[in-house]
Order: sequence, then C-alpha cells, then structure tokens
Amino acid sequence: MAIREERIRTGSLETHTWIAGDPKDPALVLLHGGGPGASAAANWQRVLPDLAQDFYVIAPDLVGFGETSLPPRPWPRGWAAWMGLRVEQVLALLDALQISHAHLVGNSMGGYLTLQLLIEAPDRFGPSLLMGPAGGVLTPSPELALMRAFNSDPRPARLKQVFRSFVYSDGSIPDLDQLVAQRFALATRPEAMEAFEAMMGEGPVPLPPTLLGWIEQPILILHGRFDRIVSLESSIWLLQHLKHAELKVYDRCGHWVQLERWESMRDDIRAFVKGHASPVRV
Repeated sequence: MAIREERIRTGSLETHTWIAGDPKDPALVLLHGGGPGASAAANWQRVLPDLAQDFYVIAPDLVGFGETSLPPRPWPRGWAAWMGLRVEQVLALLDALQISHAHLVGNSMGGYLTLQLLIEAPDRFGPSLLMGPAGGVLTPSPELALMRAFNSDPRPARLKQVFRSFVYSDGSIPDLDQLVAQRFALATRPEAMEAFEAMMGEGPVPLPPTLLGWIEQPILILHGRFDRIVSLESSIWLLQHLKHAELKVYDRCGHWVQLERWESMRDDIRAFVKGHASPVRV
C-alpha cells in the first residue's frame, strides 16, 4: 500500500502529513503524542500499511512537532493554548482533504486532542479510540517528570532513558538507538526546543466531567497496564465520565501500545470502527 507524504496548507500553517489508503474507505485520523521529538512518523509509520488496508489514513505532524511549520510569533504559552491551535489545525486539514466525517485514534497528548475535537466539533467525527490518553486525573509519575524536563538536559543518553520508560520491555524497541538518533535530531532543533518549552510550561489540566459528558460518540480506550507516562488511573477516570466508553487493558505493556501490542490493537481498531455504522463521507 503506497504511503504519500504531503505538505498541506491549514490556515497559517503548512501541515506535514502522511496519507495512505483508499479515499473511498472510512477516514481514520491518527494523532500522535507529545514527547521530545514526537511526530506522526515516529508514532505511526510502522502501522500505516496495516491500517491502510481498511481505512483512508491521515497522520499529521501536530503543530509544535515534526516538520509542520510553526505559528507566527509571539507563540502562545501553555498546554491549553497549543491544544486550541491543534484543534483548528486538524479541522482545517480535514477541510483541505474534503473529508466531512472521520474517526480518530489519539495517543497520549493526541488522546486529549481527540476528546477536545469531539467536544468542539461533534458532527465531524464518529466512534473514536484513545491510547494511553491524557485528559484524565492522574498522579504524575517520575517518568513523566523526566520526559517533561528533557530540555534541561538535552542529551541522547537522557532521551534514551525517556524512551525506555515508555515501554514495558526494552525488546519492544529493537532499533532503540536509531529511534533515539532520529528523534534527538528533531527534538534539539532550536525552534523545536523553544516550542516544547512554551507548550509544556503548564501541564495538561484534566478535562472537566461536564465537558466529557457532552461527548456522544462511542469511545474505546486502550491502555497498557504498566504505562509509566500516563498511568492507567487516567483512563479509569475518563471511563467514569464518558457516556459511551469501554476500556481495554493490555498486560505486560507500557505507554506505546502500538509497538508492544500492535496485532491486538490493530484488530481492536478494525472491530470497533467497523462495528459502528458511520455516515457516508461526501
């Protein structure tokens, strides 16, 4: 299955996007997490061919990460302000691709963005999935603090420690050193470091139960039992406040379910989306 790399105008941004699959299939938008050097490719490149067999897959670099252009200065400060930029970015991307209706898969920070999109633009999205999502109430872990403090000690050895904390077992990332090298190059660009500092200065505030209660779409939450970045308690809290949510927990799995439990996750995505009727896109 061919995978296209495109740069698409989305308002004031140029969004670097990976696209795969048949436009006639249901649209599936993959939203990556927010660790140092994060990008759509880092999160999803290995799984795009599998998903493209069933879906029209769109995986953007969210603003502040990857090769998407940065907004005009002065840049906003704090999690909420950057999240608002990403909501507008994703909606503009769908408009540019003439996609009126899509499903979402959001990992970590992308999970928070998924929930925000469902709150702000419910008519644009169908049943969606969250993977190790931010947005719930949780006790911050030392590993999360280590990730957020990367800019204070930006060395490859430190980044490797961060990524080892993302998984249950080192064997889940056979090319760990290569991954570190690739993401270190992205994470340590001067503008990337400045943007990371701007967005991480204020950590994510849990989404209020009132807002979560507005979400009508069925939600499948996927979480690794040994997730040390966004603990399982976050998903349990979300489960309590979303109207139509279910939770699947993968044992012997950390934050990167798409690496450690991909075959199961792939089947869960297919079954969940296909199990819910979606309007025809026009």
